[in-house]
Amino acid sequence: MTIQQLIETLEEIKEHVSEDAEVRFASQPSWPFEYSIADAYFLNMDTRLDLAHQNHGDYFKDIDEIKKEKDVVYLEEGSQIGYLPEEAKELIGW
Repeated sequence: MTIQQLIETLEEIKEHVSEDAEVRFASQPSWPFEYSIADAYFLNMDTRLDLAHQNHGDYFKDIDEIKKEKDVVYLEEGSQIGYLPEEAKELIGW
């Protein structure tokens, strides 16, 4: 899923739920749990170069390799809330 697809999906969902609806993460289809989302982070060329510089070469990749890397957004797992409700499992198709 791209960031644009996620934005479009959330915009569509926003029309059907209240603005204070929680966003959660469903994980592990064979033993389903739900988690909060703690934060969101991104890796792009600038953050990769900053990390390489901060780590003094411990995380150094060739600049040409870094330029080829795709931008990525990471959602950080927050707290485990509990088992995924049956309705959510059914909705997802688990």
